[in-house]
Amino acid sequence: MYIALVKNNPTVQAMLAVLLAALLFSCMFAFPKSAEVSLPWYQIVFIRYCGGLLFLLPAAITWKSRGNSLKSKYAFVHFGRMLAGIGSVACVVIAATQIALVDVITISFSKGAIVLLLAGVLLGEKVFPRHWFAVATSIAGAVLVAYGSRNGDSQNLLHPASLIALLGTFCMAAEIIIIKFVSRREAIPITLLYVNGMATALLAVPSLLWGHWGDLADWWPILLMGPIAIVGQSLNLFAYRKVDVILLTPLSYSSIAFSAVIGILAFGEPLRWTTVIGATVIITGSLIGLEWRKRQLAAS
Repeated sequence: MYIALVKNNPTVQAMLAVLLAALLFSCMFAFPKSAEVSLPWYQIVFIRYCGGLLFLLPAAITWKSRGNSLKSKYAFVHFGRMLAGIGSVACVVIAATQIALVDVITISFSKGAIVLLLAGVLLGEKVFPRHWFAVATSIAGAVLVAYGSRNGDSQNLLHPASLIALLGTFCMAAEIIIIKFVSRREAIPITLLYVNGMATALLAVPSLLWGHWGDLADWWPILLMGPIAIVGQSLNLFAYRKVDVILLTPLSYSSIAFSAVIGILAFGEPLRWTTVIGATVIITGSLIGLEWRKRQLAAS
């Protein structure tokens, strides 16, 4: 019965895909923290993108064999997205080694507020006063989570790692804006191939020269980051092709819950009240923004 429901209902398929993608991304950012040796951030990011590139190659070869071109008219734009992607992954990896994983992931979800702002500035989309309220609400929630991550240090308003996580949020927002621009103009295999390929090439030299390439048994979970990222991105793309983004976006916040469970079970991290309230505020602000966006689309 349940199998038939999933098989015959595109909406259910899309919702399950987004939930699975959220779980995969939560696991991906937990892998560096679970490694038995601390690797430099640039090596971790290199392994993530190199793994993604290797995972993509069979699909790229198949795409090419079917007569499609792998050339891009927007190489410079892909380069910008690559820099934003490196920044976002690096910030999350660095921050998660110092504060709770759920705090980092929760802060990162304030990216929706920044996307609204960037969409208005860069894409010329209309940003109304009500959107500003949603933005302010989400940012306030992120600040509350960051404040609770001080680890009892009364001398600092925010933990330095929280500031790094906030920086990563800006990188994520920039990446989303670029994806929105490119996705309307180029095929998915080209977009993924360029970004993973350029990031691998850029980080190869520092990683190979100064990385810690000791016993694989100490850091093998990091090898899974690339393939998991590609699978997660593919699931999201599959879902967004079937159902409106506005319907699926709230489900992506399940990543906060997944990260909390992983943090508690795998790392013994406490779940602070500031995290719970901050996550609630961020989600509320984002849903307010989505609801008003939905009304605008319906009226247009």
